[in-house]
Amino acid sequence: MIKKPLSLLSIGLVSLVLAGCGERPLSTFDAQSPIAQKLDTMLIWLLVACGVVFVIIQGAVIYMAMRFRVSEPDDPSQVYPDEEFPEQVHGNTRLEIGWTIVPTLIMAVVAFFTLGLYFQLDDVSASDDRQIESVTVVGQQWWWEFQYHLSDSGMANAGIPAGTEGPHIVTAGELVLPLGEEIALDVTSRDVIHSFWVPALNGKRDAVPGRVGPWTIEAGSIGRFPGECTEFCGLSHAYMEKWAIGVEPADWKAWAANQASDAEAPADGTAAAEGWSVFANNCASCHVINGLTTLGAGEVAEGEERPVDSFAVYDGANRLIDKQTQVSGAAPNLTHMATRSTFAGGIFELYKNPDSLAYTDLAEDGVVNRGHLEAWIINAPEQKANAWDAPGGQRGMTPFEALSAEEVDNLVEFLMTLD
Repeated sequence: MIKKPLSLLSIGLVSLVLAGCGERPLSTFDAQSPIAQKLDTMLIWLLVACGVVFVIIQGAVIYMAMRFRVSEPDDPSQVYPDEEFPEQVHGNTRLEIGWTIVPTLIMAVVAFFTLGLYFQLDDVSASDDRQIESVTVVGQQWWWEFQYHLSDSGMANAGIPAGTEGPHIVTAGELVLPLGEEIALDVTSRDVIHSFWVPALNGKRDAVPGRVGPWTIEAGSIGRFPGECTEFCGLSHAYMEKWAIGVEPADWKAWAANQASDAEAPADGTAAAEGWSVFANNCASCHVINGLTTLGAGEVAEGEERPVDSFAVYDGANRLIDKQTQVSGAAPNLTHMATRSTFAGGIFELYKNPDSLAYTDLAEDGVVNRGHLEAWIINAPEQKANAWDAPGGQRGMTPFEALSAEEVDNLVEFLMTLD
C-alpha cells in the first residue's frame, strides 16, 4: 500500500524535472522587458496570496481532523457513538456569510490589479523617435510571419519614400526589436487559431483568423528570446517556434535599412548563380525574394519583350496590373534569409555559433549549418512533419529529393548570398 503512492509521487517529481529541461527554456520568471517584469511581479504576489490561503485552509483542515478525530470503539458493533461527534455547524448563518464574503473580497482585489495590468499589455506609449509604427504578426501552419509598418522616421532611416504604404519589411520566424522601444503588435492568423507567446517579453495573445488582436512587446535587453505557439494548431504545433531579438537602436536602424533593400542576382558563372536557377525553377512558386521574384509596376515599352516572371499579370495595354508582393502566402519571404539565425519555423539554427556573435554579424561571420539546411531542402517533411501533399491545400514545404547533390550545394550557396 505504501509503495504505490511513493511510485506515483516519484513519477510526478521526475515529470516535473523533465518538463523544465530543454535547450530553449520558456520561463515567465526570466523577465527581460518592463511588461514582462510587471507580469512577473503580479504572478509572484498571486502565488504569495494563494500560499497564505492554502496554509490557512489546510491548517484548519488538519487541526479539525486531529482535534475531532474519533477513536475506534472497543465494541466493533458500535462504530462511532453519537456522543463522540463534534458540534455540527450546518445552517450557521454567520459562518456561511463569512466564508462567502471573504473569498469574494479576495477575488475582487485580485481582479482589480489583474484588470489594471491587463489594460497595460496592449498599450503603447507615444514616442516621437519611434522607428516602428506597428508589426502585424501572422500565424500560419507552422511558422510566423512579421510584417513591419514603419513610422515616418523609420521609413526615412530605411530609405523608403515618405507615404509609402506598408508593410515595409517582412521577415519570418524572428521578430527583431530595437532596445527600449515599445512595439504595437497586431496579431492574426491565415488559417487556424494560433497563440503568440514570448514569455520573457510578454504574455500570450491568440492569433485568430479574420480578427486582429492588439498586443505590445518590448526588448529590455540584448539577446534572443524564444517563443512558442501555445494553441494546438495541428501536425507540427510543437515545432512552431519563433524568436524575438533585442538589438541596440543603432544596429536596428542598420538592420532595417538592409531589410528594406531588394536582393541582387548573383554574378554569372558562379555556384550561387546556378543555385538561383535551381531556386527559380523549384522554389519561386511559393517563396518571395524581393527584387528577384517580383517586378516593379510600370509599362513595358512598345516592342520590348516582357520579362519572364510567372507572377506578373498584364492588361490589354501591356501594363503591369498585378504582381506578387513581398507578403508571401504559402512560404516565408527569403529576401534576407542569411541575416536570420534560424530557419524551418525557428527549429533549426542557421549558424553553428549564433550565441557567440552579435545578431547583426551572423551573415558575415557566422559558420553556416550546411548539414541541417541541405537536409531541410532535400526532405523537409522528414525534418518537420507537415501536410505538403494534403488535398485542398498545401501546408508545409515540399520535399526535393530529385535534386542532385550539386544542385543542393549550389542552392545553399545562393541562399547564403541573401544577406
